[in-house]
Amino acid sequence: MPPPQHLLLLHQPDSASPVILPNELKAEIISWLPVKLLMKFRCLNKFFKTLISDPHFVQMHLKKSSRNLNLALMWQRNYGDTYFVSLSISRLLENHITIDPNPYHLLKENYHKWCMVGSCNGLIYLIDTHCIDHYYWLCFWNPATRTRSKRISTSLRNDFKFAFGYDNSTETYKTVAFRVDLEGGNAKSEVKVFTLGNKYPIDIQCFPVIPLYWFHRGKNNGVYLSGTINWLALSNYFFSNYDFGNHSMITVEQYVIVSLDLSTESYSQLLLPRGFDKVPCVQPMIVVLMDSVCFGHDFKRTHFVIWQMKDFGVQESWIQLFKISYQNIHSSDHLLKFKRMQFLPLYLSENMDTLILANDENDIAFIYNCKDGRVERIRIPDKIWWFLAKDYVESLVATR
Repeated sequence: MPPPQHLLLLHQPDSASPVILPNELKAEIISWLPVKLLMKFRCLNKFFKTLISDPHFVQMHLKKSSRNLNLALMWQRNYGDTYFVSLSISRLLENHITIDPNPYHLLKENYHKWCMVGSCNGLIYLIDTHCIDHYYWLCFWNPATRTRSKRISTSLRNDFKFAFGYDNSTETYKTVAFRVDLEGGNAKSEVKVFTLGNKYPIDIQCFPVIPLYWFHRGKNNGVYLSGTINWLALSNYFFSNYDFGNHSMITVEQYVIVSLDLSTESYSQLLLPRGFDKVPCVQPMIVVLMDSVCFGHDFKRTHFVIWQMKDFGVQESWIQLFKISYQNIHSSDHLLKFKRMQFLPLYLSENMDTLILANDENDIAFIYNCKDGRVERIRIPDKIWWFLAKDYVESLVATR
């Protein structure tokens, strides 16, 4: 689609007109446009090519794009190839979705099978799960601009886990890679940090407590918020597999959130809400909703509870947002009768009246009306890995 004619005039003013827009105003106007259209603008002339590549303009555009939240998802077509898809929250809430596979977004190429493990400011962090010679390859990808960094051989074994975020102080993107060694009855962690543009990692201090990360399909691999990556963890406990009923050996006091500041590469520990007073039968999790850390857990196998930390790092700022009855969910749709009450909140509207939740047992998601308890399943053809969903915005951020 060619750029609208009235926008072309931004840099081609009529010679008969005495009005010429200053460059700052031109930049402000076109910063509202979507990435796909801006990529076409780069071909018009030197002015647009230079402007759209300028780091200040990229940040200006990103601030506006962040208002249009999407979910980055992995979609398997007809149980065959797997694609990256980006679905806007508005489309999901309308629940009338069709997906057209894009060859540029195929997550399998040659001997590499990519898996999406992180998203930040429009960059997707990909790990090659094929693991040739049992070592990971990684790369940074911007689906909107169709650009990808060079593949990086990490020389890390396939028992490493990864998280991805942005260091505000140095304005760089960082990947945290870590593993836990449980041999000998003592848990030890190894933590490394990759910086975008530098293929060599650095070692940082090991975790003060061990994240609850390694059981159930990669959830709790760390959530990013305002220059920090956060994991739910257990202190003084090194065998945390809920699937074998070991939650009976855990106490509420052992739960903590371990937070890594990407600027200082140092840790802090955040306490959970005091109202969380009983160990749940399934593993709880933390997520980010409305730019706040939130904590979700089962309550007595009858409800799913969501807490929000209004003031990051302050235990007294926890408030209980929702206590959702499973009975209410079951009565709404016979397809939502699960064996495991394991839910993952994916989105909360600004007025806090609509939730998008996923259930990991059946790989389905549904819209929950917080006011009247109505439930509507999100119907998408073929298979979506909802528990690997990431917040995503289209951006012009470079991959190098």
